[in-house]
Amino acid sequence: MMKKLTLSALLALSTLFSASVFATPIYGTYVEADGSFSGNINSVLGAPDDQFIQIDNNTAVTVSFADNQAALADGTGAADLIIHTYDLPYPADARVEYSTDNLNFFLLDIFSDANVNNIISIDFDLLGINHITSLRITDISGAAAGFDLDAIEAVNAGDALSVPEPSSLLLLALALLAIIVLPKTKPQQV
Repeated sequence: MMKKLTLSALLALSTLFSASVFATPIYGTYVEADGSFSGNINSVLGAPDDQFIQIDNNTAVTVSFADNQAALADGTGAADLIIHTYDLPYPADARVEYSTDNLNFFLLDIFSDANVNNIISIDFDLLGINHITSLRITDISGAAAGFDLDAIEAVNAGDALSVPEPSSLLLLALALLAIIVLPKTKPQQV
């Protein structure tokens, strides 16, 4: 009975981690701006193509992935998300915030659009982030020439609904441990 119960628990655990992950990257599919910018706002959707928008000072641009899709942490030291920029002609800084539910945003960091190969690589594992469904980029340069945004790329992507939260994983691990550790009891014979 114990082996059967333990195998069932392990099967449930493997199902929890079997979130569908795409082998190819996904890109932002929805964008909105709260302020002014130069260029075609839809140019930040899809793969990077050197078509970009220049975000004006104090303007926030939010880029989201398709419904229920997210950039996922992969458990390695590799980039999980890439912000593609285009530095023309002067560097500008932006406050970058992330959301896991497209409602609440948290500070990721301050980044410049002047970087190697026009990419900002972000490793979620170093930051303790499981997944991101959208980014909000707010130009804070204070200059006329603002932050240049080309595209948002989720290197590791999957279903946002099947990403387990740390508290759920902890409860599942404790339940599995209890099942394994519980002493075997024999039914009493009458």
